[in-house]
Parts: sequence; C-alpha cells; structure tokens
Amino acid sequence: MNKRILSLKEIIDYRGVFFIGEVGVNHDGLLQNALSYVNEAASSNISAIKFQSFTKDSLFAEEEYCKILNLEKDALSKMDDIVFKQNWYKIILARAIEKKIIFMSTPFSVESVDDMESINVAIYKVASCDINNIPLLNAISKTHKPVILSLGLASNEEIKNALSILKNNEVALLHCIVEYPTDIDKLKLNRIVALKEQFPNNIIGFSDHSIGLLAPKIAIALGAQIIEKHFTIEPTREDGDHKISISQYDFQELIKEAYIIQNTDNPLFYLSHDNDKVIEESIVKQALGTESDKKNEKIFTEKEKSEFVYAKRGIYFRHDMNEGDIIKESDIIALRPCSEISVSKWNNVIGKKLLLAKKSNSPLKQSDI
Repeated sequence: MNKRILSLKEIIDYRGVFFIGEVGVNHDGLLQNALSYVNEAASSNISAIKFQSFTKDSLFAEEEYCKILNLEKDALSKMDDIVFKQNWYKIILARAIEKKIIFMSTPFSVESVDDMESINVAIYKVASCDINNIPLLNAISKTHKPVILSLGLASNEEIKNALSILKNNEVALLHCIVEYPTDIDKLKLNRIVALKEQFPNNIIGFSDHSIGLLAPKIAIALGAQIIEKHFTIEPTREDGDHKISISQYDFQELIKEAYIIQNTDNPLFYLSHDNDKVIEESIVKQALGTESDKKNEKIFTEKEKSEFVYAKRGIYFRHDMNEGDIIKESDIIALRPCSEISVSKWNNVIGKKLLLAKKSNSPLKQSDI
C-alpha cells in the first residue's frame, strides 16, 4: 500500500507558518550532536528539523575547485569528517518520529535522494545553488513528494524550468540572499511580494541568513508561509553557521510573534510600533529594499554573482574517457565549480562524441564535443 504523501499546504493551513530549523553542519559530524538538535528543535515547536546530505566527492571536483578559489590542494580534505553520515538516516528519523517533528535534509546528489527515499523522507529541500541541477531535480521529481526550492541564485527562467521538471510535485519557493550573514540593507524582502504575484500557484516563503529575528518577522508580515532559519544548540559559538543561527528559545519567540503578525490588520505597522521593542521604520524599509525588488527579476548582489561559479555545478567526468567515446549519463556527474559547461546543459551533452580523451573528475568543455 502506498503511503500518503504529506501536503505542505495542509500543514500551513493548520500551523499558520511552516518553520524549518536548518542544522547544516552545526552538528560537527557527531551523531550525538545531531540527535540533540532533533530534541531541542522539537522542544521549540518548529515544524521540521533539516540537515544537509553531501560528501566531498559528490559535491566538489576537488582539484578544479581549489584551483579556481586559489585554495591549498588539501583544503577540502577534512570535509567528510563534518558531514551527515549515511548510517545516521534511520537513527535520526526514528528520533524525529519519537519527538513528533518532521525530518528533512537537502540532498546534493542523486545518490542522496536514493538514500532519503530508502527511509521515505517526507519533504525535499533544494539549495539555491542547485536550481538548475537537472539530474538532481529529475531524481526528486520521481518521488512526487513536496519540494522546497531556495531561490538565492535563481533567475526567473531557472525557476520556471525547475517547476516544469517538478510539475508533479507540490513546490514552495523561498526568497533567499546568498550572503552569510546577510546585512539588513541587502535582504530585498520586497521580492516576496513579487514572487507571490509571479507564482500564485506556489507557496512562498523565506530562507534567512541574517542575524536575529527581524527579517523573518517582516517576511511573515509580507505573507511568507515558510520560514527557514539556521538553528544552533550552542548559541555562544561564533564559528561556522552558528553566528547566523538562532536557539530554540528564539524560535519559540518567533512562533509566538508569527501568530500575532498573521492576525494583525497592519503587520508592518505593528513591527515598527512594538511597545516592547520599537523597531525604527527606517530599518524596516531597509529590509524591504526598493520598489525594483517587487518587479519581475531578482537583482543579484555582487557576492551572489561570484557564487554562480563557486556554488553552482558544472559537468565533470566520473571516470577516464577515450577520444571518440559517446557521452552517456552514467559517464558524467554534476560538481562544483561551474568553470566550463553548466549542469543546466546536462541533457544537451548526452549522446555527444568526445573529440579528445578526458581524465576522471575533469570538466567537460565546449571544445571537447
């Protein structure tokens, strides 16, 4: 018997806002820490706890990445020490079920989708960098499960292309700025208004990388129905993503405020005239951005533009290839950085003949085919 697929809309209709606590790698690669995150997230009454599923070799073409970023050759050597381990899935899911909180993870590879399907993960999250990752989106589309897409590095064309692949999935779209942390004057929260108008059939939300609670409060006032915020059980730490993370007590405050904001006639006025803690209207205006942020296309920050190469994926070879070989899907993999042909051209390169031999983990270039 097929299990019933979860509905984001039904959860939002019941809870008002779907809150996601993003752990990322704040667990430091330790299972006991990961379990503690589940416990504390459940205590905060958020809807879901989210991790990230990747390994060094499924995310990076190590030599090319270090070369492009001018890093030491061994800069990524310890990455697998801090990742979510494959043998954690059943353990973490069991704890989440016990604590009555939804377990989520962001898959960064097709293999991670397979791992997550093996334990019947209910909801998928796609990172901003993978909005055009064709093989990943194809794998997720086959699950028919709800998908939450972050849009930090997405053009409208890429959003529409992703939605066409995910046509049989319930899809939510999250405004996001890919800067860690994001300054108030770079939040461009008016983009939420634009997304609601441009994509009326999708749930709209906000994935926040700013410090504090102001940004998600404003996002909720603008109609965001999903809030993703980095989560920590060690709020005094300043390393990694802890600096932009909030504690369970912050989440509890945010959930209470969300109810008030959603039931207030003029929520932006309420935020600017809170009797307990007055927020200057000028600060709110800075967070909203300009009128142009309400328009059709997102205006990327300079930092985000650099991420088009560093964070998005290019097409690489899984193994050595010979001159004259015909490229099959099993021959290629999507990895960072996007220094040559983008993963968005995945379907176009399958079936092409190689004009020269290629080494494993080398990027596919236009001159190669």
